[in-house]
Amino acid sequence: MPKTTRPSVLVSRPSSVEKAIDILLCFDLQHPQLRLTDISQRLGLHMSTTHRLLALLKKKRLITADAASQLYSLGPGVVELAWIILRQQQDLRTLCAPYLERLRQATNETVSLYIRMGDCRVCIEELESGQEIKYSQTVGLTAPLHVGAPGKVLLAFLAPAELEALLATLLLTSVTSHTITDREQLLEELATVRQRGYAVSVGERSPWASAAAAPIWDWSGKPIAALSVLGPSHRLTSEVLPALGQQVQQVAIEVSRACGYSPPWTAPPADQRA
Repeated sequence: MPKTTRPSVLVSRPSSVEKAIDILLCFDLQHPQLRLTDISQRLGLHMSTTHRLLALLKKKRLITADAASQLYSLGPGVVELAWIILRQQQDLRTLCAPYLERLRQATNETVSLYIRMGDCRVCIEELESGQEIKYSQTVGLTAPLHVGAPGKVLLAFLAPAELEALLATLLLTSVTSHTITDREQLLEELATVRQRGYAVSVGERSPWASAAAAPIWDWSGKPIAALSVLGPSHRLTSEVLPALGQQVQQVAIEVSRACGYSPPWTAPPADQRA
């Protein structure tokens, strides 16, 4: 009887580039400095592989190493790359500043500005509430796009083909029990956001926080940012959020006009026509 052989299964292994990127992503606000053993254990890499990749990243100034403590940290090359993005955002932040301040004074809640970077949203500006009990997001903090009002706004107004391509790779991970993790439910929510022009969320990222957000458009009608008001859920209740969403939407339209955007004209209701 002839001997049969099983077809071999090819297992995809992370490339050296992916491993190097993973090393950079090990560092965060809670872990700004790490030892060689920390990085090796976190990523499940051999010490020799980790050391070789760190040496390469150090050569490119993306990593620095303290000789005395043997601690690694992000290097000046990362700062230079981040500065390119910050310079691009500066004009938008400067333009939005008076509108954010006016919205904070009107709501007495934390006001934030977000942009999309890949499959995440990033907070690029924030004005904190003056109230004793408040919620805030650290500038530079990222979150998945499907989580919370700002992310849903940045998703909802993408071109259909771009949205479809993004959702094909977006992992709908759960952050709280209120996070939307079902694709069809998310699509229904995004359709609602498009219809009313703003998004709301209750407990999607933090169980005790609520938010309302609306899109900011550029001169071509492309959504470039999300304007958001964030506060504790006991103040921003489900009854309060619709009016707050409309308030945020109105300010976002004013910012959009300052960016050169012209909202499409719609006829007034019949009872308001002359």
